[in-house]
Amino acid sequence: TSNPTPITVPAISNTSSTGTEQPTKNLAGVAWTGGSLVGSLNPNNHGFRVSDGAGGYIITNTHKRYKRSRRDAEGNIVDEDEDEIPGNIVVQFNNREGEEVGEAMDVPTNAGSDELGMLIRTLLNDDDDEMEDANNKAHIPYAFFAKLTKTTQITNPSTGEKQIQTTQEEIDITDHPSLAHFLKQYKKHVSTEQTLELTYQPLALFKVRPVTRCTDTLPGHTEAILHVSYSPDGAHLASGGGDATVRFWDVHTSTPRHTCKGHKDHVLATSWSPDGVRFASGDKRGYLMLWDPTKGEAMGN
Repeated sequence: TSNPTPITVPAISNTSSTGTEQPTKNLAGVAWTGGSLVGSLNPNNHGFRVSDGAGGYIITNTHKRYKRSRRDAEGNIVDEDEDEIPGNIVVQFNNREGEEVGEAMDVPTNAGSDELGMLIRTLLNDDDDEMEDANNKAHIPYAFFAKLTKTTQITNPSTGEKQIQTTQEEIDITDHPSLAHFLKQYKKHVSTEQTLELTYQPLALFKVRPVTRCTDTLPGHTEAILHVSYSPDGAHLASGGGDATVRFWDVHTSTPRHTCKGHKDHVLATSWSPDGVRFASGDKRGYLMLWDPTKGEAMGN
């Protein structure tokens, strides 16, 4: 018949040691929401279901792109907001010159900049050319940009008439955790039914080498050094230590210039004046002193 009776599949249950019947949590499988069991004859009733982890399940109708229905453990329909973002979107990659790279492809909307970067590296075939040393292999990161056309209504200041203004804006996809997040934020300006054009751009790859040697040693403090600060011109260094002294150093020659005494406790803070003519220090007891860094003499407290 064209409208057969829906088939009802009883829920599988387990019986515990106490004799109580426990419903199963595994409800994944193929499901039909009623009517014909042949999807080609009645696609409105074709779908699949997965467990929601709480004893119920979610039915996704494949004929409707966004529509989902959810049922609890007792089989009752639970209201759920419609998902406005599809699972996939067609993407065309372009370089900065506007040249297309590869063919347009179906990309999952949960993909982020890392996954998009993997696609670009595959299209450019540069996986094997970036690093020769397999033990120190690092991929070049990429940034992705989408051009949006925004239409707004403005008022002409001369005539007072309403006008439509169209502007072009480039959005950095890298700022979003996924394509879905970007599409939700700009859903008024981006159609998921059209090809999304993304422009890629390689980013600089910085490598920081670990410090393996000491260039200079400045001996002097008899206790731990608690604070250091460079002069505004970068030519001098001041340090405060647990020995209650302030010491000034020549950066270029790595030699001491002055050792200043006056604090009664650990020197915890040091600071130069913007012109480098005066220097202030403070100790653990809250005592502040002002110094002349050129002569190494106290100017006040």
